[in-house]
Amino acid sequence: MFSLNIIFTEMRLNKRSLMIWTAVLAIVIFIYLSSYTFMEEMNVVEMIEGYPDIFTTGLGMGPEMFGDVNVYYGGLVMLYGLLLASIYAMMLAGSMVSRDSDLGTVEFLYTRPLTRTTVLLSKVLSFMVMMFFLWAVAYLISAVIGRVWVAPDEFDLGAQLLAHLMGLLACLAAGGVAFAVAPLINRVQGTTSIAIGFGFAFFIFNSLGNMYDPLRFMKYLSISYYADLTGASSGQVPVTGLIILLLVFLAGVAIGTVLLNRKDFTD
Repeated sequence: MFSLNIIFTEMRLNKRSLMIWTAVLAIVIFIYLSSYTFMEEMNVVEMIEGYPDIFTTGLGMGPEMFGDVNVYYGGLVMLYGLLLASIYAMMLAGSMVSRDSDLGTVEFLYTRPLTRTTVLLSKVLSFMVMMFFLWAVAYLISAVIGRVWVAPDEFDLGAQLLAHLMGLLACLAAGGVAFAVAPLINRVQGTTSIAIGFGFAFFIFNSLGNMYDPLRFMKYLSISYYADLTGASSGQVPVTGLIILLLVFLAGVAIGTVLLNRKDFTD
């Protein structure tokens, strides 16, 4: 079912990008979470109350965001962190599949005594391990900054663990989308472009769905909506979102497996 050689090879090939994106996410968390005390001193809550609702709601910057460090971190900091992480997740998943066609390694890889299903599932498992590492580091950094520095008595480690779990599931779902599309593309550049496009589309759909009631349906097309980071950071388990994100991931992998097994590499 799995090939350890492929799993370790993928992790070795993508180690550098994983370290870079993990560092970027860590920097975002450090800058914006540590800014919470500064915003408290500026009395941002009163400033935000004067802004139009359509602006504050769409960007997830309502007054309630700045009155609770947990809601602020989960609903605002992690929202933008998820934007970056989901783009990386789709770039990573897509490149794992399209790279073989792009570099010509498919002729070597798929002539070995391994089924295409085994190859893909091995890549999926390595993807899952790397996503877990990304979000584990993000959680540890947020726990240290939030509990030791920013708000020792208020930062809820349990609620934030749930929020990071939902972020992980959202990235797995994003990766599932990439795994489903990647067999149709023969260039890494193509999957990268799709990853960036889908990443921003998910973010924009969620924002537009929150801003305009006639466009409310659009947020149901976004992984950000199902992750419900604001609710999760408050300790509320988004059961429906959790199930849907898992189903999207599994469906994406299943579709990718079918398409990869049907793909003709002789063209």
